[in-house]
Amino acid sequence: MDEEPYLQAGRLLAKAWLEGTTIDMPADLLPEDRQAAYATQDEMAQQLAIEPANTAIGWKVGATSLGVQKAEGYDGPIPGRIFASSVYGNGATVSHTRCLPAKAEAEIAFRFVSAPFQQDYPFNQERLADIVNILPAFDITGTRYTPSCRAGWDSRQNMLAGIADNGNGGVIVLGAEATLGRGMDLKQLAVVLRVNDGEPAPNLWDDSRGDPLAALAWTVNHVYERGFVINAGDVFLTGSLTEPLALEPGDLVECSMPGLGNLSCQVSRA
Repeated sequence: MDEEPYLQAGRLLAKAWLEGTTIDMPADLLPEDRQAAYATQDEMAQQLAIEPANTAIGWKVGATSLGVQKAEGYDGPIPGRIFASSVYGNGATVSHTRCLPAKAEAEIAFRFVSAPFQQDYPFNQERLADIVNILPAFDITGTRYTPSCRAGWDSRQNMLAGIADNGNGGVIVLGAEATLGRGMDLKQLAVVLRVNDGEPAPNLWDDSRGDPLAALAWTVNHVYERGFVINAGDVFLTGSLTEPLALEPGDLVECSMPGLGNLSCQVSRA
């Protein structure tokens, strides 16, 4: 692999993340395949980790269902890291400039109570369910690319660029942590996500909703395949349960997840 393009792209994306800006990514720096996209994401993360606040404390994944992948023209999920500086608690105020254009998704998060044993690789859902707690979450997505830049991409370019850009990462809001109940069917969880008392976002059902535990297993295996490790306390976000809702400065986002509680955040005007 030619190292220069992904190094340049990763540094540009890290700079845009730190400055809260968007960039016109040069065409010759766009990744050509998943390997190059992951390498760009890793370089972005390495540059950000120079500041301790941007240490990775977990992973996120999008496009976890076959229905969404087919609709978007993707060949698989879109993973990214969760940085410490991007994680907020329930009721927090988050900056709109951190997530442009901001879209809220209701998701299930898992926190590792203990680190997975490497000898258990490849990991399955049942084993992982024994060592995680569950949390309601928002993934407020963003992008480091300008709209004019993205407009010219086909579905594959959009997927690879999204992977390179830390899985379209923005801000994560986490609710109260609880023990994962074995009787809970997360694929059938009816979620109410709304903005400013507006109409609830449609839930994703059938082949458009990924199984959160299956998404967790896929992501954990993916992390180990890429040569990284998972520690106790790491958080994993597992894909949207609803259609995303666009956010504007001043908006209030609220969500109710039966059995898991309520979650909210305010979007700042700054």
